[in-house]
Amino acid sequence: MLFQIDYSVFQSNKRDAFTAFGSMTQEQLEALTSDHGVELIGRWHCTGEATGTMIVETDDFSKCSAFQLAWADVCEMKAKPVLTDVQAREAIQANYL
Repeated sequence: MLFQIDYSVFQSNKRDAFTAFGSMTQEQLEALTSDHGVELIGRWHCTGEATGTMIVETDDFSKCSAFQLAWADVCEMKAKPVLTDVQAREAIQANYL
C-alpha cells in the first residue's frame, strides 16, 4: 500500500531537524525507511516553511508508524493511504460507475 506522509517540523526543533537531515547521506536517509520495512517512493520539501510530504510503500501500516516515530521528537507527521492513477481508476470503475 502507498501512504502519503505530510510533516511539519516543530519550530523549537527546526535547527536540530535541519542539522540532522542535512548531515545525512542519501544512503542513511533511505536506510531510515528500509530499516522499518518501508520503501521511500519520493519526498518533497518546502524548506522555508519546514514542511514537506513523502510517499512510501509498505504492506503493513504499523511499519509506516514505526518510521514516523523515528522523527517524532522533531516534527509532526500525518499519514494517509493513497492510490496511483491506475488504482484510483480501477476502484472508480469497479465501485462507482
